[in-house]
Amino acid sequence: MIARLLIPVIVLTVLPYLWIDRKYLHIPKGKRKILYWLPAAIVIGYTAYLTLEPDFLPANPVFIDIWFVMMALLAVPQFVFAFTSFVGWECMKLSRRFKAKKGDGRFGGSVHRARNWGKLVGIILAVWAFFSFIYGFTMGVRQFQVKHLTVYVPNLPEAFEGYRIVHFSDIHVGSYYGWRRHMPQRDVDSINAQHPDLICFTGDLQNVRPEELVPFKKTLSGLKAKDGVVSVLGNHDYTYYMNVDDEAEIRRIEEKVQLTEREMGWHLLMNEHFVLHRGKDSIYVAGTENFKKPSRAEVAQALYGIQKGQFVLMLQHIPEMWKDMTPSRINEIYGSKDSVLVAPQLTLSGHTHAGQVSVLGLRPSMFSTFDYGLYEREGCQLYTTAGLGGTIPIRIGATPEIVVITLKRK
Repeated sequence: MIARLLIPVIVLTVLPYLWIDRKYLHIPKGKRKILYWLPAAIVIGYTAYLTLEPDFLPANPVFIDIWFVMMALLAVPQFVFAFTSFVGWECMKLSRRFKAKKGDGRFGGSVHRARNWGKLVGIILAVWAFFSFIYGFTMGVRQFQVKHLTVYVPNLPEAFEGYRIVHFSDIHVGSYYGWRRHMPQRDVDSINAQHPDLICFTGDLQNVRPEELVPFKKTLSGLKAKDGVVSVLGNHDYTYYMNVDDEAEIRRIEEKVQLTEREMGWHLLMNEHFVLHRGKDSIYVAGTENFKKPSRAEVAQALYGIQKGQFVLMLQHIPEMWKDMTPSRINEIYGSKDSVLVAPQLTLSGHTHAGQVSVLGLRPSMFSTFDYGLYEREGCQLYTTAGLGGTIPIRIGATPEIVVITLKRK
């Protein structure tokens, strides 16, 4: 991950320091100049050091925390201030030119004597950015909510009226250590306290390596529901973020993750389905592997044999896949002459983390497809959860959640 960010980090660190020096400080060459540029050099040097890691993330999560704090202190506030003051400066020049063309002599004089409101706004936003990052890294990531949602669905058998599902996702246990180590136990206790009929996990149990799961295996084995725990794999649950080329080693590592989930008592669905019974009534629970990067999802295989008119609950890590699982699309995309597929009435997904940062409803994931919340198309519904964790442990506004879904007949 850090390797992918090296060039942007260099550019977005150097340019703000350069702008602040040229426009405001005018530091002459010498020791003062070296001291001024030292924080930028530390950020770039440490980022470059992390790129030497062979995998997506360092094995020790402390290295990522150090990088994150370093960015919050030495790079982000400077970037926010420089960007805002630059915009203010350009707006100020445009305003002068416009007023000069109108011939208003009151606006004569040097542009440097005019007030750059972007500078003041930049100082305020830089301070806000610093404290927001510190909050998101410490308190924000520890926030937690139990969200209750009633979903009205067609074809729900009478015996399943009021059926309670707890949906959670993206726990990323590799990010939990030190003062965060207790958080998975909190999550498990909160899920069990809902007394669910079924618990659904929609992927990204780990960050990179199956070894991350070992300290939390006993805790996660404590999840209890009448019909058990059902799960699917997310993009982080494969070897996609590891520097491994040998096919036998890839299979060994990925099977280790799958075995761990099964040893915890979870029903891992890999392009398959099973049936839940209540007396004479039944519903189907299907699950596909990851949709892309790596692309392992086989919708036709997961739904094969389910008859029209049956209620289907589908688990898929990436919500983008849902656009092709509505009644008008599913057979066109995934069906065949030998198999007419039933569109799942309810699909549960994760992956987006609701952007992890949300300010006034604006979040980085908002440009993604179905990034957070409940969606409906052609009588079918999708819920994308904000999840519980992340490879980088920060939350501002996008509160970690578990979702209690109560099914009602439509």
